[in-house]
Amino acid sequence: MAGPRFDLTINLGHIITFGGLLVTMAIGWATFDGRLRAVEKTLETATATLVEQVRQGAELSAVSARVDRLERLAEMR
Repeated sequence: MAGPRFDLTINLGHIITFGGLLVTMAIGWATFDGRLRAVEKTLETATATLVEQVRQGAELSAVSARVDRLERLAEMR
């Protein structure tokens, strides 16, 4: 029993299939790129928000410490 034989000709079906594959890959790449950019933008926004919250937390701690000192001074009088 002989192995399978392949016909080495190229017909219209092969060209249409290959063209469809290229179009599908291009659309998939564009979609992936757009979604990746959206995720990156969301991550940048979340990072900026976190940095701002940390900064505000430090300011709040400083204000709280100052209020505590003023309360101690008021109690001493």
